[in-house]
Amino acid sequence: MDNQTQTTENVFVLDTNTLINFSIWHPMEYSEVFWSKLEKMLEDGKWILLDVVVNEVLYDKKLKSWLKKQKNKKLVIDINDDVRNRAVEINSKYPMIDQDTGKSTVDTYLVAYAEINQVGIFTRESNRNTTDDLHKIPDVCKELSIKYIRYPRQFMKESNF
Repeated sequence: MDNQTQTTENVFVLDTNTLINFSIWHPMEYSEVFWSKLEKMLEDGKWILLDVVVNEVLYDKKLKSWLKKQKNKKLVIDINDDVRNRAVEINSKYPMIDQDTGKSTVDTYLVAYAEINQVGIFTRESNRNTTDDLHKIPDVCKELSIKYIRYPRQFMKESNF
């Protein structure tokens, strides 16, 4: 599919866990073709990289370097106040953030961004286990009718990798 026929239906904002998993499954020093293709897809608008995701990668030096390159190329989208405000609303209705640790704050931004921009989310998260657990991305996506995928094969197929 070329850029002119690209629809938001098959554009996904990527969760941090997907990029970390890609880095594990396709180590950069051995998978240059994979990472070049992923970068080209980002340039072509087939997936979205948010600043909050970039900032969440802490320990993988090669991935951090690759993400910095994307930021320098102006391919990273900064979340705005609309996304922040909607994220607060989402977390109020579907608690996602661990109030003690702040963990999963980025998840609320992913969901808010996807909803506002009518794109999907690619995450490796599973649904929550019990109704007492905090909501996970797939749970909230179902509630808000946001498309999400969990499997790399599906992401690659839908984005014409």
